[in-house]
Amino acid sequence: MILEISDLSFSYPKHPVLQNISLSAKGGEFISLLGNNGSGKTTLFKSILGLLKVKSGSVSIDGENLNNMSIKERAKKTAYIPQETKQVFAYSVLSQVLMGCTANISTLASPGEKEVQTALDALKTLGIEHMKDRNINALSGGERQLVLCARALAGKAKCLLFDEPTASLDYGNQISVLSIIHKLTKSGYLAIVSTHNVEQALNFSTRIILLNNKQITFNGTPEQLVNSDILERFYMTPLSVIKIDERYYIKPESI
Repeated sequence: MILEISDLSFSYPKHPVLQNISLSAKGGEFISLLGNNGSGKTTLFKSILGLLKVKSGSVSIDGENLNNMSIKERAKKTAYIPQETKQVFAYSVLSQVLMGCTANISTLASPGEKEVQTALDALKTLGIEHMKDRNINALSGGERQLVLCARALAGKAKCLLFDEPTASLDYGNQISVLSIIHKLTKSGYLAIVSTHNVEQALNFSTRIILLNNKQITFNGTPEQLVNSDILERFYMTPLSVIKIDERYYIKPESI
């Protein structure tokens, strides 16, 4: 699949957020989106999902403009995985994942055997099929994140947007979730991951994008980023990037 964003701009009343954003991405990429709070990362996600009407420019998937797609058609192309969710009702894991099949069944229809199998396959892909009967609210943060990812896979969308998926997780679960996302991109999915963790971006991404001052200020590989002074200028602090056994580590010069 191919995602194309061309000269996209968006403003809330009297508050411009994105200006002239252009980006091309395809299946197989793990793209980390870095930006300070309020830089427009969430707004960019909502624009890709078609939840916000852009001021100018366009977003297209596989050559078709989002504005020409129905809500169901968009859901078949893109899926959003939030940072965290807490359900009011005690849904089972399988029921939660089945909700991802909504775009592929007719209005008011109930999921059938085909959809149940699709949900089970999604759970199996992530190695969590053994959780299918558990209450989602009884799971750990990392387990819930994987369930939300399985729900997205059940919808068969190939463009996955992750909103800070590891922000509230312990280190072990962070690595588990990121490894799963990396595995999905290897099988053809496009993953765009919003994050504040620079080390994770450097170590898991095929590409990194920096959002600053309403625009993309960097769009390149981790190697290109560390071989420049862009990170220091972006975070306005002296930094050293160290590479040991193919892994990047960041050390502030003040330490």
